[in-house]
Amino acid sequence: MKQTGLNLLLLIVSIMSLTAQENRQKVDGIAAVIGNQIVLDSEVKQLKQQLQQQGMKNQDFNDCNILETLMQDKILLLEAKKDTTIIVTDAEVESTVNQQLEYMKAQLGSIEKVLEFYNKKTLNELKNELEKINKNKKYSQLMRNKVIKDVDVSPEEVKEFFEKIPKDKIPEVGTKVEIYQIIIKPKPSEEAEKKVIDRLNEIKKDVENGSSFRAQAILYSEDPGSRENGGKYVIKRNSPFVQEFKDVAFSLDQGQVSEPFKTEFGWHILYVEEVNGQERVVRHILLKPEIGFLEQRAAEKKLDTIRKRILDKELSFEEAAKEFSDDEETKKLGGKIVNPQSGESLLDLTLLDPALHQIVQNMKEGEITEVMEEKDRTGGTIYKIISVKKRIEAHPMDFNKDYEQIKQMALEEKKEKVLVDWINDKIKNNYIKVNPPYTSCEFKSKWVK
Repeated sequence: MKQTGLNLLLLIVSIMSLTAQENRQKVDGIAAVIGNQIVLDSEVKQLKQQLQQQGMKNQDFNDCNILETLMQDKILLLEAKKDTTIIVTDAEVESTVNQQLEYMKAQLGSIEKVLEFYNKKTLNELKNELEKINKNKKYSQLMRNKVIKDVDVSPEEVKEFFEKIPKDKIPEVGTKVEIYQIIIKPKPSEEAEKKVIDRLNEIKKDVENGSSFRAQAILYSEDPGSRENGGKYVIKRNSPFVQEFKDVAFSLDQGQVSEPFKTEFGWHILYVEEVNGQERVVRHILLKPEIGFLEQRAAEKKLDTIRKRILDKELSFEEAAKEFSDDEETKKLGGKIVNPQSGESLLDLTLLDPALHQIVQNMKEGEITEVMEEKDRTGGTIYKIISVKKRIEAHPMDFNKDYEQIKQMALEEKKEKVLVDWINDKIKNNYIKVNPPYTSCEFKSKWVK
């Protein structure tokens, strides 16, 4: 959640900079020139202001390292454009832009407010700018990934990294918790499911008789991420869509409409609009069976009974999660919540999603919450109980206790060194000009000769 907010922040800064760049160049100072790319003084100031508003402390950044980050992105972009193995397609950029627009609309309330916020007259004007930004950022990110993809650290390097930290500078490790959950989702009645299946079959028949799938999606789909775009998505086999959706998309030929099929989001029909090698342009319509009051109360009562059985020692929390939980990601782990990137189960309390943080911040080991009602990522009602299995209070970093965190810090430092060395090599072959007052900065790379 926090990463999403940071990405949106950087996107906002990029849009504001790109939008005004041409008009400001005559009056706005140029901080640096990298090849045919420029960084304006105002870009540095805007990003600094936004970071401050996000709560970052001034000692964590300054004008010099903000400028260097922006210059790194520029030189990565220039080198990516020269690399024939790095390809960014218009289709994947369009898909990303559509998702961003939906996110912005959800945050600001309407597409009209989004246009007003960015001072754009039309949606196409904003989309064109977003596509430029996203394409450039994608090139930069792919180039960065290529440079550091083989970087790793040995246990000896991790130990050496930790031992280099002065004793009085050893960082404090925040409170960590190991969290388990059991989720019960209310199930729609057979009658409610049959109703949406029948409706999707009617729409499928209309499309096969000549109706526009795009128009039907705009009118009837309950997917807020694609409805206004006529249900359109661009997907590959490794795209972050649920597997059932991808299985259907890649089982059809161009022009075919699927039978109704089910995912965790509801019931769909899918139309393949284009086949471009390993990429497909599809449209879909999502309908969600209605879940009534009786179904919701039955789910809540079921979870309350499970909770009582755990408290009465009839079964453990892990056994109950494996047997009863409807959350597939945590069910097989006995309800354990893990960091999806690192696989770690001890989670930093301060980095938890705000809603989860609010629940567990004062919980003791072994404590179980009452049954809670929430909305899941599909927008549906769920019932949940949470238990804190393990809790480690804040303490000075310890090599044995906090090895994985130290390893990650050592790895990031090594990746940064590899990137800096690579940039130093590329600086030799690119025109670089850094203007005052930044010429006195102590950069990591040799931007100033």
